Amino acid sequence: MSEAASQDNAPSRAQLRAHRQIFWDAWQKAQADLPLNALEVRIARVIQMHPEYHHYFDDRDAFLDRDFHVDDGTNPYLHLSLHLALEEQAATKHPPELAAALDHLVSVKQMERHDALHQLLEILAETVYFAQRAGGEPDVAAYARRLRELLT
Repeated sequence: MSEAASQDNAPSRAQLRAHRQIFWDAWQKAQADLPLNALEVRIARVIQMHPEYHHYFDDRDAFLDRDFHVDDGTNPYLHLSLHLALEEQAATKHPPELAAALDHLVSVKQMERHDALHQLLEILAETVYFAQRAGGEPDVAAYARRLRELLT
């Protein structure tokens, strides 16, 4: 098995650490009231929405290196990353079905935005999961279809 990735295309420890470092740096800069770039602003907002994860940012090495397993419950890094992906999709309206579904859940179904994002996050997580299991790219058409189903 190579350092770059295991047989099932899982990211290497170095890749996980590098991605987590971006979250760590953004949160630390936000807490210190330092200037943030656009991505860091979005990351800090996503972390701010999840006070239940703030304690993970108390210990840099523990946050960067901890393994999260299915039996542990929610992987906070994965959850925050999926949130960030949804925020990007909503901001860019790509796919357009995501923006429409978010707007519908908030304005028509009267859901709190964060709760609506969590409902959408489940669909995104399943889409990514099935792509990983199949060893391919996410099925964008199926993702869009599932999002459109929320509009009924």
